[in-house]
Amino acid sequence: MASKISSTNPIISSLWLACTLQAANAAEPLPPPSIKAFEIPTYTGKAVDWHHPKPAINPLPNIDGDAIFKAVNRCYPLKSGFGLDISLKAGATYKDSSNQINTLDSNKYYAGIVANMPLYSDVEIDKERKLEYQRRMETTSTIKTLLEAVASKRRAERLMGLYEALEKRAQERIKNGLAETSEQIAFLEKVATTQGELDQANASIEASRLALIGQCRPDAEQAVNDYILNQIRL
Repeated sequence: MASKISSTNPIISSLWLACTLQAANAAEPLPPPSIKAFEIPTYTGKAVDWHHPKPAINPLPNIDGDAIFKAVNRCYPLKSGFGLDISLKAGATYKDSSNQINTLDSNKYYAGIVANMPLYSDVEIDKERKLEYQRRMETTSTIKTLLEAVASKRRAERLMGLYEALEKRAQERIKNGLAETSEQIAFLEKVATTQGELDQANASIEASRLALIGQCRPDAEQAVNDYILNQIRL
């Protein structure tokens, strides 16, 4: 009867089809759509175990700035202008009127000391000393920049390890519905800022190191460079 009515009446046929589909859907419900929740990535994208953050920085010995200063000054191509290069020569002769050694009379023995020194005027000496003093002050300033950059890098490395762990922890808390996205974003910004501090410290270290070894003569440059790297221990 139903099939006969549905075949002659389009409206009743549509209602019958809808009821049939509804009954089928009620018997076998459709699975929910598979939609992956959005996850805020970490700044570095690395797998971080936030339960075990990076250990504290090792207590390294202080850098010997005096030793670096002396090493750089010793490798300078020119001699220091803070002292005059004076050499002494001594000699003794004996002469008489016939140029013959006829007696041991001590009055005829002559001794003398001769001093040799560069022919610099007072103005030139003063100018050389001022130039070397300026170079030494620039070396001191460069070493100061180097020490500050190394200290900044060690501090930034420690903070980076802590912030990366906290950022990953915030990501897990958001995934489990325990925190808002703003918590992870705050730590992500801290990681990005600290990475910038690391980059700036590395750039200052490289610039200072190159400025120091750039004053050296070629045969001493590598030895001074190795010594500086050993002191800062990067």
